[in-house]
Amino acid sequence: MVLLSNAGSLLVAVLAASTHMAHAIPRPQTEGTSPELTTEQKEGDDCDVLHDRIVCADESSLLFCNQNKWVAFSNCTLGTVCKDGSCVFPESDSNGASDLPVEEESGSANKSDVDVAETGVATDVASSAPVDTAVPEASAEPVVTDAEATAEATEATEAETSDTGGDSSGDSSGSTSGDFGITCDKFKEAVTKASSAIGQSYPTPSDKQCTSFLAGMPKGDIASAREAAMFLANILWESDGLQAKEEYDCQDLPDWCAQNYKTPEDAPGKTYWGRGYIQLTWHYNYEAASEGLFGDDRLVESPDQVATDEDLAWGVSFWFWKENVHGDAGVQEGNFGSSINKINGALECNGGTAQDKAKKRYEMYKAILPIFAPGELPKETGCYN
Repeated sequence: MVLLSNAGSLLVAVLAASTHMAHAIPRPQTEGTSPELTTEQKEGDDCDVLHDRIVCADESSLLFCNQNKWVAFSNCTLGTVCKDGSCVFPESDSNGASDLPVEEESGSANKSDVDVAETGVATDVASSAPVDTAVPEASAEPVVTDAEATAEATEATEAETSDTGGDSSGDSSGSTSGDFGITCDKFKEAVTKASSAIGQSYPTPSDKQCTSFLAGMPKGDIASAREAAMFLANILWESDGLQAKEEYDCQDLPDWCAQNYKTPEDAPGKTYWGRGYIQLTWHYNYEAASEGLFGDDRLVESPDQVATDEDLAWGVSFWFWKENVHGDAGVQEGNFGSSINKINGALECNGGTAQDKAKKRYEMYKAILPIFAPGELPKETGCYN
């Protein structure tokens, strides 16, 4: 996906000039669209910058008119479809059921396909699970240091989980039973090999990224080294190899994203685009995550911290996994495709238009699994087969 960092100022000006732009909100909508944005176009087709703005390339992606040519702009948030130049939730049928499953998934869309890996996607999620993370101002709870967080995670996992996979011997990073023998050495090796498996060159994770990952596993109810490998493969895809804790397009075009994710429930002056490694989006998902993690609304009042606090970037990701993926029978049977189906099944599974992305997720999983759970055989089932 082409990122329009050089066209940012042009786009802002174009959007400011347009009076017909539809607002994408996380509910079915039929109004606010422009008749001139109804025709699907192809990248490279001619357009007129004086009249054309943004159109649908297909059911899940958008094009922007730049220098009288349609160029790739962004993808739609998971669970939404592109209609009349805007990403909207499908209209409900007579029984009130949506055309697409809007089951608070993560995955693919308005994160504008995090660059050449075509990774990224914004996340729609809902529900909860506590995480020990340090958050400024919003709570009187004491700040948890990295060392304390790791120690607490170790104590919690020893009490709550058993070692169901992995081998802690022969690794310099000193694992415990609660992390299934996964160490920072193995974590970094897994990221490197997963990157190579899809032809990418992700940077080596930092020590802080590793310790936050290890400390967060119990909070996601990760039950085995195999499930940890599933989780990491999906998170690497969603976050462009742990590089994107915030939607790329929204960093370059915050005004556009503020409009695209706007809902009546938003706190004044706050926007709820994709943040964290799972790309948490929409006000109602920040609200649910905040309540689940902390029992308050701190993430609603200060959503930026999901992108700036390493523990929170992992925390919301593990929270999503626990509430939406972990309990799936296929996932617990070791079917990696089932995890994709829970995260972004509408687009990547069951006849969706982005099955190529699901297959790249699986390639990463195959690279990670032997490192986290030697002897385990990967199973592709549950998504497109």
